[in-house]
Amino acid sequence: MPFKKIKSTHFLINTSYLVLLVISLASAGCQSIPHTTDQAGVIRKVISYDEQLSSNTTGGLQTIKINEISTLRESDAVLYALNNNAAFKSLLINLKLAKADLVNAGLLPNPELLFAFGVTNKPYRYAIDLPIEALWLRPIKLRNMKNEADATAYRLTQSGLNLIKDVRVAYAQAVLAQDRLKVAESSQQLRKQIHALSIKRLEAGDMSGKDILLVQNDAAISERDWELAKYDVSIKMQGLLYLLGIGYQQKNMLIADSLIPACNATEVDELLSQSLKQRPDIVSAQYSIEAAKEKIKLSKLGWLRFTATADATSGVVNGHTLGPSIRSSIPIANQNEGAVSSSEAELERAELNLEAIKQQALLELKTAHLQYQQTCHDWKVLNSTLLPTAQQMIQLTNQAYQKGDISYLQTLEANRQLVDVQMREVQLKAELVTKHAELMRNMTKSVDVR
Repeated sequence: MPFKKIKSTHFLINTSYLVLLVISLASAGCQSIPHTTDQAGVIRKVISYDEQLSSNTTGGLQTIKINEISTLRESDAVLYALNNNAAFKSLLINLKLAKADLVNAGLLPNPELLFAFGVTNKPYRYAIDLPIEALWLRPIKLRNMKNEADATAYRLTQSGLNLIKDVRVAYAQAVLAQDRLKVAESSQQLRKQIHALSIKRLEAGDMSGKDILLVQNDAAISERDWELAKYDVSIKMQGLLYLLGIGYQQKNMLIADSLIPACNATEVDELLSQSLKQRPDIVSAQYSIEAAKEKIKLSKLGWLRFTATADATSGVVNGHTLGPSIRSSIPIANQNEGAVSSSEAELERAELNLEAIKQQALLELKTAHLQYQQTCHDWKVLNSTLLPTAQQMIQLTNQAYQKGDISYLQTLEANRQLVDVQMREVQLKAELVTKHAELMRNMTKSVDVR
């Protein structure tokens, strides 16, 4: 009897150890997964990065219906594209994949059961293996995949800023295409009048046949430019609708006039100091470096296998004797050197990638800043010199024509020069909006990037 009590007590103690081990593994496996940014969070982050958009926006456009909008504003178009552009939404699926990888990193492997049936002259046996090393490897895996998920979120934030730039440029191109059509129509009408007047002068003997051919060719060119401008309006509008994700649903839409950005004198050094700290692609590269460091830790422990086993066989007294055991790999043949070298190479590549992104950011920002300032200078010259001069010339020629000092043909020629300046103004507007959008994409305001 005392012998049986001792065996029974030994069985209960071993069973208690097994239960405690299972509970500890289960509790470790049920620990919460770190929070990661979802799709709505990325869109909010994109909006917060864009200074112009965040200052003019109070919410998203998930429920907006394009068909109910009488006139589409630029800010509405940008927000609608962030929520409906198919290519951007496809990229956002990477957030779900990153979340799935993070969940997998937090999962613990299931226990393994071995059961050997008893036969003649051989007792039954069963064993339960529990991988203990997963307990302390799990936090490293979670940190690794959390950094990867954050890198993905900021990489997609940069993609959202790229989409904003594309929508702004497409919106401006659509608006300016309509302005260009108006100027082309005015030019066509003026050249048509010049051609008609020239024919009369030819009939009166005041113009040679060679000169009338030049006027006729000029009128034909203006007619062609007007026809092409009408096609260009449709082309630019379709490009905008495509970015909004509704290109196949709607053929046309009214859009508001695009505001010309003011030419400011922001110093490029100030822009660089902000952007190199806050740009989403740079922040993404920094998270990738942290993920690579955690991966090195995992690879250095990759050889480790430490298994706790609860082994039971038929006993002499009660037919069930449970005993604990452990099994571990011994790093004699290898210590996972190949995986360690590979992880160190990935870290080196991530660090070089960060430096490359910084250099690319410097180039893009400096180039965009110079091009923007160049376009601003051209814009100021046009508005301060060229356009006022052309308008003054129109006024003087009209006065001279009323006095009979010049012919009407000279008046029309002066108007033609004004139309040319106006066409240059429209082209310059397009360049100014494009360069400003590019500059805004490459610069960010100070936001919380944690």
